[in-house]
Amino acid sequence: MAKLMRIQSWVLFTMLLAAPLAWAQETGPAKSDPREQPAAPYPAPLPAGSTSVLALNSPLGATADAQMAGNDRPLSGIQEPTLGPAVGARNFLAPSFSATSQLGTSSSGVGFGSPAEFNYLLGTLDLNHVSNRSELLLHYAGGGMFSTYLNSAIQDLEFSYNFNWQRWSLLLGDEVSFLSESPFGFGGVGGLQFLSGDSPFAPGGSLSSILGPNQTIPTIMVPRLSNMVVAQIEYKVSPRASWTAAASYGTLNFFGVGFINSTDTLFQTGYNYSISPQSTIAVIYTFDDFRYPQFPQTIEYHALKLGYARYVTGKLSFRLAAGPSAVMLRGAFTGYANNLSWVLDSAVNYKWDRTTLLLSYDRLVTGGSGVLVGAQTGHVEATVERTMGPRWRLSASLGYASNGSLIPDTASSGFQHYNSWYAAVRVNRQMRPGTNLFVGYGAGLQATNAAGCTSPNCSTNFISHQFSVGFNFGLRPILFR
Repeated sequence: MAKLMRIQSWVLFTMLLAAPLAWAQETGPAKSDPREQPAAPYPAPLPAGSTSVLALNSPLGATADAQMAGNDRPLSGIQEPTLGPAVGARNFLAPSFSATSQLGTSSSGVGFGSPAEFNYLLGTLDLNHVSNRSELLLHYAGGGMFSTYLNSAIQDLEFSYNFNWQRWSLLLGDEVSFLSESPFGFGGVGGLQFLSGDSPFAPGGSLSSILGPNQTIPTIMVPRLSNMVVAQIEYKVSPRASWTAAASYGTLNFFGVGFINSTDTLFQTGYNYSISPQSTIAVIYTFDDFRYPQFPQTIEYHALKLGYARYVTGKLSFRLAAGPSAVMLRGAFTGYANNLSWVLDSAVNYKWDRTTLLLSYDRLVTGGSGVLVGAQTGHVEATVERTMGPRWRLSASLGYASNGSLIPDTASSGFQHYNSWYAAVRVNRQMRPGTNLFVGYGAGLQATNAAGCTSPNCSTNFISHQFSVGFNFGLRPILFR
């Protein structure tokens, strides 16, 4: 009995000593435990298919919620490579609005000679929904252009949905736009993203730039509708190897006289093999068929490419594919003719410190941009963005396209050639999270050997200048699971 009482006394004594310690831990400041820190009101949205620079430049700031999704897009596929991984929320709906005023000067080659004022009102919507098996990416920009020269609607939608099984995956996508001029340097400032003050590395544009109707020959302002539907399947043969097959159908229709409507049917298949966790090689075959409703002419294009890609998480994404190609001309203009050439598809995304660079170069046969009946096209674009401080960001873009006709001109019996340039620079100043002011300058130049041509689809040489000022207002993103 005495022994039992001694044990009870020791237990009671131990509890009395432990009570003050426990009370001190419970009543101590909560911030002493990092796990009890208050959470941010909402994480920075960033799509899984975009570059990590968005998290660094996001007005909402980066969070500790890192989505470690790697860049597993096949080299032989139809999606663009990314830097990845993304930082921030992957499931969100983010709306924004922008207004831009622009003063443009140009020669008569684009339709107006005296200075003209342009006002753009745009709304954008980005939707991301990513799970273990699926990825939905959607980017929409819509609004209107109001000017002393022409009023026109602006509609641009980019959509892709990817669903994965154990070995199989299915990708469906669509890109459709209704614009008043070529998207190559749209508005004279490098595209819709430059025009609205968004980051040039913003969401959207996940499908390859070589797909769909090409529009790298600027024309006078005239409404045009471009649409491209794509589908792709992928089968993982082994942990290192995969096979892909993809198809797309594109149309380009102009709502004006003197331009050439076209359709583009593409099939592509390839075999990929990972030689290391960061490097991949591939063999790719592409077939493209161009048709023109106004002319009894078809162009068949075959290309066989060997590809190499290297991926360094968050720093480098590199892709290069090149090889021989054959062009088969069938129709009233050319009869039966075959030409041998070469094809190249390349892109580099590189990030260092506070600067991000995107550079791409493609050489391929295209439909002719509504100006030519088929063209041998070389297309290079470079975009760079640098964060100058907590509130300042500098962006610049440069593009060049060379288009040579595959069919000689009936009037001169010569081959037409177009060289097109654009350059743009923009400075952004963040006023508050999600809102920024921007000023920019853009210039465009086109040179052609089609001297004396009077129709609107083969204008003489011209140079244009655009001075822009505007603001972008982003609403608070809606997050969901």
